[in-house]
Order: sequence, then structure tokens, then C-alpha cells
Amino acid sequence: INLIVGGGFHGKSTLLSALQFGIYDKIPGDGREFCVCDASAVKIRAEDGRAVTAVDISPFINHLPFGKTTSNFSTADASGSTSQATNIIESLEIGSKLLLLDEDVCATNAMIRDTKMMELVCTEKEPITPFIYKVGPLYNDLNVSTILVVGGSGDYFGVATTVIMMDCYRCKDVTVKAKAIAEKYNDNINVQLQSEMIGAPFGSLSKRYPQPEVFHETNKVSVRSESLISYGETELDLRYLEQIISKSQTCSISGALRKISSFSSRETKTIKEVVDEILKQVDSFGLDALSPDPFNGSLAYTRPFEIAAAINRLRRENSIVQKE
Repeated sequence: INLIVGGGFHGKSTLLSALQFGIYDKIPGDGREFCVCDASAVKIRAEDGRAVTAVDISPFINHLPFGKTTSNFSTADASGSTSQATNIIESLEIGSKLLLLDEDVCATNAMIRDTKMMELVCTEKEPITPFIYKVGPLYNDLNVSTILVVGGSGDYFGVATTVIMMDCYRCKDVTVKAKAIAEKYNDNINVQLQSEMIGAPFGSLSKRYPQPEVFHETNKVSVRSESLISYGETELDLRYLEQIISKSQTCSISGALRKISSFSSRETKTIKEVVDEILKQVDSFGLDALSPDPFNGSLAYTRPFEIAAAINRLRRENSIVQKE
């Protein structure tokens, strides 16, 4: 659990940006080859308005008013906190072992609740479990690490294992000082409650299955930009998938979506299994496996996380289902 802290304009988000693109190889001498990140790292952010289909977001959001459940949650217009919770769960489904977050683009209520608010609005009346109470269980239960940029909430000092301060674009290890500060202010009225929440299990991850017939498309499929696919009559918006770096990758994602329809509807493959099977074909036959045209030079390799993210964002009814 790693924090990047520091004053404004001192390089916090710049460092995180370098890390989120550290999943790609660089040319020796480029300079960026010294900033390397785990290949499964996924940038997490709030994404107001995105579609969500059959996702179990109960580890983060539960006990909604009027008894509505969140273990099989769908919406055409997710809020900031709901979309952020969904993005985390979907990344874990595909096997991410490192989450990258910047508080500037995260939903505040999905990140932290201070003691004053906890005293006014009791836990039983708040459906949202902030990320601060899940970041420890993520590592302890699922072996998933976190790198988090924070500039306004020192509450994370208490759960962090490493705290790096950016000072004029230079990194300084301030873990010992941050821990001392956390201990100094560790006398508030909600310490016991917060300790119990931080120590609770992360929660379960449900299996979800894309429905091949829903991805069948007889109309034109075109890639209009690095972040937009016209999938027949459906517009697929990928603008918040920050680790896509070229239109060629989006072309590959488009091809991967079309291949889903070739899977038998009698098969029960999870999203991860479907994506792994598609990339296995790419490993065997090259990127041409993603295109009906054997001489398509517009394709580039794309990670399973971005392909799965596109599957999850396609606005089509019953495109994904949960099964027991």
C-alpha cells in the first residue's frame, strides 16, 4: 500500500502517469525505461455515466435503501462512487495485482469518510464503504497492491506501508514521519470502528459471463478515434481507459469484440476466459486473428484489461450475466 504525497505541482500525478504507462516497453535511451510497473497494473478512476452490467459491487456498496441489493448490479448511468467500485471489481476479475489511483479523479465519498461525518451519519445508514477500509484487505486477502496519490487526506497514513513525498519532482521516503503523524492523531472517537472495518474481509468476486449472441453485429463496425468505437448502432466510449495509447489498440479491441460472437452460446466462459482465449489465438496466429482482413496493418497488441473493459462498457441489454 504505497502513497505518493506532496504539494500541488510537485509531481505526484506526473509520477503516477509515468507508472501507468510503465506497463509498456520503452526504447533504450528514451529515459522512461527506468519507470517500470507491474504488467497487470490498472488505472482506477470515477467514471460518471458509464454503463454497468451484472457486477457484484457489494464489497464497496451495499445495503441500499428499500432493500435493493448490489450483488448483481446494473445501471445505464453509474454515479462516481458506483463507477469507481465497478472499475475496481472488473479489474480484479481479470487478474490485476496492482491498482493505481489519483484522488483528483476519484469519487471523494468512495475514498474517505472523516470522523465528523461518521458521527453524524452512522455506518448503518451509509451504503458506501470507502476505499481506505478495503485497501488493506485487498492486499491481505487478494495480494493486490495499491499506489495512491493523495494530497488532501492524511487518514491513509495509518494504512500505508510506504509513503513517498514528491518535492520539486524528487522522491523522498517519508514513511517514518507519516506513521508518527498517524499515531499522533490516532485518538479520535471512531478508532475502534475504523479498526474493525479495516480488518474486515474484502468480500467475494462473482463470475460473469458474456453472451456471444449479443456481440454479433451485422452492421458496420468502425473505430472513429483512439477512444470511440461505433459498434453497429452502439457507441462505445473508451475515453476513460487511460492506458490505451494508440488507435491501433482500439482497432484490436474492436476486432476482439467481434470475435466474441464466434463463441458457442452453449459454452459458459467467464469474461476472463473469453479474453484469454482470444489472446491465445493472437499468440498463435498474430494480430491478424482479430481481423477478417489478413493484411490489416492497423492493429497493435492490447492487454486483456482493456479488452475486458470494452466488453464491460458495451451498452447492450443482457450482454453479461451472472451464473451460479
